[in-house]
Amino acid sequence: MPIWGQVELLSRAITEEGHREVEKLLAQALEEAERIVAEARDQAEKQYEEEVLSGRSKAHAEARRVLDTAELEARRRVMAFRQQVLQEVLAALEERLKRFRNEPAYGDFLVSAVREAIEHLPGKEFVVELEEQDAEAMKDRVEETAGELSVTIEVRRLTALDGGARVYSADQRLLFDNSLTARLKRAQDAIRQDIWREIFGTER
Repeated sequence: MPIWGQVELLSRAITEEGHREVEKLLAQALEEAERIVAEARDQAEKQYEEEVLSGRSKAHAEARRVLDTAELEARRRVMAFRQQVLQEVLAALEERLKRFRNEPAYGDFLVSAVREAIEHLPGKEFVVELEEQDAEAMKDRVEETAGELSVTIEVRRLTALDGGARVYSADQRLLFDNSLTARLKRAQDAIRQDIWREIFGTER
């Protein structure tokens, strides 16, 4: 499985878990939007009839304005709801990634993250930055990876890294950031499209 495949599976699991609830909420939002438009249409028709009876020439334009305003408000509410759902799903994904660090598969992810970065950088000497706890747990596997790739790896421990690995060339001029945060940012557009497709049936 590609290095990002596990995170994609996590994203898919989150969207599937919330699918039914989101569909219900979206149905409620659409029902509310339709109600707004229906009430505005009734108001516009009533106003139109009153103004026609009173002989006012601007009756149709005024009725159309009322209806257009209501339709615009309905669309605004639906779009606001969609954006709210998107933010909630992305936040849930971030929380899920934090828990991923405590799962057995996380060790394999770290090895893959280091390997992928080294394979994309030139040279035979590298600096690998890991969170302090990860560095301690992965020491032997990082050394094993270095042997398999015939490279030299210096491991540096960081307290601020939130998972994953950052790999520099020996002169530290080139960086391949495979931290969980960086991976999530790089994949966010694809994840966003997946969310739109899974929940709303559209690409955006």
